[in-house]
Amino acid sequence: MTGRINFTPEALQHLHHLDDWIAEKATADTARRFVAEILDHIDSILIFPLAGRAREDVRAGVRTTNFKRRTLIAYQIDESSGALVVNVLGVFHGGQDWESALGEAQGDPEGDQ
Repeated sequence: MTGRINFTPEALQHLHHLDDWIAEKATADTARRFVAEILDHIDSILIFPLAGRAREDVRAGVRTTNFKRRTLIAYQIDESSGALVVNVLGVFHGGQDWESALGEAQGDPEGDQ
């Protein structure tokens, strides 16, 4: 299936921080390869966008998928224009509290339940 991927500024920041962290702990080359693999995984969401786990309890329309067990990708699907658009909301690694991050930074405008 064709479509496009959009990244929120927060998701791009998450990728940048992950790249920096891995480069510091390992090497820049290792970091670059890992982030490239994450981006390939995100591209594959276009093939089966509903394969990710629905997480309506966190935010309406949010789905998640894991990459190599320790990285979680949160996204929403938008087909309102007639084309498939996957909006990547965040890339969380190593047990980060992604539920709170999405709930606080991008939560329901009516407030928490």
